[in-house]
Amino acid sequence: MKKFIVIAATLFMFIPVFAYYTTNGKDIVDRKTGERVILRGIGLGGWLLPEGYMWGTRVPDRPWQFEKAIIDLIGQEKAEEFWRIYHDNFVTEHDFAAMKMWGLNTVRIPLLASKLQPRDGQPDSAPYLYSEEGFRFLDSVVKWSGKYHIGVIWDLHGAPGAQSKENIADSDGEARLWSEKDKYFPMCADLWRKIAERYKNNECIVGYDLLNEPLLRRYPEIDQSLLRKLYVLLTNEIREVDKEGIIFIEGDEWAQEFEILEPINWDKHLVIAFHSYPPTSTIDGLKRWDTFRQKYNIPLWHGETGEQRAPYTINIASTSLLEQENVGWAWWTHKKFDNTSQPWSIIATEGFRNILDYWRGRAPRPNAEDAEKWLFDQARLTNTKYCVFLPDMVKSLVPLDPESYLASLEDFFPEILLQPREVNTYTGMPAYFEIIAVGNNLNIQWNKNNIPIEGATGNELKYIVSPGDTLAYFSATVQNRLGNITSLAVPLNIIPYIGPILKETASAPIIDGKIDKCWDNVQKCEIDKAVYGKAECEKDFGGYFKTMYDQKNLYFLVEVTDDSIVNSNRSRFQNDGVEIYLDTDNNRPKYYTQEEFIVRIVPGRNDIFIDRGKRDAIFSMKQTIAPKGYVVELALPWDEVGKLSSAYIGLDVQINDTDSTTRKTKLSWANTRDDANSSPRNLGAIKTAK
Repeated sequence: MKKFIVIAATLFMFIPVFAYYTTNGKDIVDRKTGERVILRGIGLGGWLLPEGYMWGTRVPDRPWQFEKAIIDLIGQEKAEEFWRIYHDNFVTEHDFAAMKMWGLNTVRIPLLASKLQPRDGQPDSAPYLYSEEGFRFLDSVVKWSGKYHIGVIWDLHGAPGAQSKENIADSDGEARLWSEKDKYFPMCADLWRKIAERYKNNECIVGYDLLNEPLLRRYPEIDQSLLRKLYVLLTNEIREVDKEGIIFIEGDEWAQEFEILEPINWDKHLVIAFHSYPPTSTIDGLKRWDTFRQKYNIPLWHGETGEQRAPYTINIASTSLLEQENVGWAWWTHKKFDNTSQPWSIIATEGFRNILDYWRGRAPRPNAEDAEKWLFDQARLTNTKYCVFLPDMVKSLVPLDPESYLASLEDFFPEILLQPREVNTYTGMPAYFEIIAVGNNLNIQWNKNNIPIEGATGNELKYIVSPGDTLAYFSATVQNRLGNITSLAVPLNIIPYIGPILKETASAPIIDGKIDKCWDNVQKCEIDKAVYGKAECEKDFGGYFKTMYDQKNLYFLVEVTDDSIVNSNRSRFQNDGVEIYLDTDNNRPKYYTQEEFIVRIVPGRNDIFIDRGKRDAIFSMKQTIAPKGYVVELALPWDEVGKLSSAYIGLDVQINDTDSTTRKTKLSWANTRDDANSSPRNLGAIKTAK
């Protein structure tokens, strides 16, 4: 039976010392020397508060849903053991030693209130119940931070009652921190006091990020002034214990709007903690927050940003600017599953992917024995030892340097974490085989039908399927000085192409958002695969596209059925709209470059958003809005997107449906997963008439 106690004691009873850093006007400074310091940090997202996208799923998408789903598969007792293994491996001392070697000086620790104040049996008023097991994880990071001289910034990521209705607040669908403030304000204040008391004698505690990404303005029933009132309450509670720790404050609307907090003057050590995605990388972009720095003579901190895949150019631009402008930063986050936007990528096992597919409704329910094995194996493999390290990502955070860390890694016997997969493709298409192995200082040799392929080394193989190719099997041999291991041999199957044909037109359409006669004989491609959510019915949401070309342009016509058009959300990703994914030469690089495009159109807006590819490309677009949907016409000049040079082009067209403030459904033409934005290799293909 799990036991909870009311925590009153403090940890590590030493003579009180000062924290590493404090504030002095617009600067964060070293307490001992008084010299200005740029906070360079990273967030430990996904550890105590897992989010769906970090695991590779949208359902479940928040901690309480994950907890419930895992209990459903393996029972309460084994679920508790899974989480212990997961938390103990996801963040380890190795991670702190590595981050110190890179050059980081802080770490932002996202906290989930229910890990410290358990949901079950919690009274409505003090004294509240606290979990010693939950605090055990915090004790570890404080110990490691002290050992490696890395500052800790506590971040209340999921507050008691939830500070928004979103998954990142672990909400049950209501922002109860605001709607039930008489219950949850005291609980929140008590939690911060307990944290401050427990670690008050540890000099690595830099400060307190009071509340992650609160949302108030968007909820008409919520009094917006509550945010400042809560911050003053929390600050006063912390100051009863810690007189000098830095208080990091986030604004409304995803930590972007700070007017709601004015006057920002209730404490002498406040820091404006703004968030933005993509990372703020221009002076103009910084101005909206720098206004508050100048007005109140307090520091700025880019407290959360990131999520950029290779080649990481915006990371370099952002951190270079922030360093120049005396703005600290904390990148998000240190590891996620099968993702390259952070230093380490956790490899999802086949068993774990089976569980994710079950949750998505795409696979049968696993039996309890298999589910237990798959979950426990995956929990252990979150350990950094088994993750893929991405040194180029670390280098993109100026001025971090991963070389000393790489040199410190010791060899161990090779292990294959991800086997190559069977490939079905067409003649003339590139086929990619990939293997993920660990062991350090590895050499990898690819084989075709057990015969080494000359020059085919590295963790992936690109194989162009020629007309003479037949069924063949591919494998990889992995070795280092301690031994070798060979992967499974998987087939390359050449299949006939039966999809639409991209044809040249003698009559170019007029780009006016109307369906010209020249579109009549072009094949319709239904956009009907749900990659996120699902359409409630055919009348609610759906669509199709057509495409053709001439010597000047590649043309698209997209008609969308949508009974309620939403286009007013600040984030264009959370509006209705069309997304076109395009790789005209069908080269299929692993990551998007200037030559592959993601183009986004929001109905009712005249802008064309180029999310990937040549950002200054000039395209032509017109749209018409109707009572039951909208039509988009688009012309992409070959001079901008690249000439046809293959028998196929890489392509997908997707449509989004938003009925309020967040996306509800996403439909795709080619893809069956919501991963087209992560790599051009995930796109479908359309055959040209050449």
